[in-house]
Amino acid sequence: MTRTNLDFVALHTADLDAARRFYTEVLGFDLAESSPPRAAVFRHSGGASLAVRLPQPHEAQQPPFGVGVSVWFGVPDARAYHAQLTQRGAQLLTAPTPGPFGVMFSLQTLDGHALTFHEVSR
Repeated sequence: MTRTNLDFVALHTADLDAARRFYTEVLGFDLAESSPPRAAVFRHSGGASLAVRLPQPHEAQQPPFGVGVSVWFGVPDARAYHAQLTQRGAQLLTAPTPGPFGVMFSLQTLDGHALTFHEVSR
């Protein structure tokens, strides 16, 4: 059996500039020092890299993107982050609630991706 390690996640967007602003200004993500053309890559503290990018020619070109996919992020304080995102105008889908991995909440991106943030101790 081949063991794999999740290395990279790319979420499709119809508007790269708007997505870049959403992930940096609303979610508070930091851009990586460099990104390939047609993409914005974000810095991380371990695990897989995340990017938003325009679809490749062989991929769906129009939203909704991300149907049937769940992307989860660990945060140190889910309730505090939820409050920050509320103030920044994020489209929150759920309030912080107990979940399978600790307190969690979900939001929807401009392109229809559902992102879940759950509390983890580091």
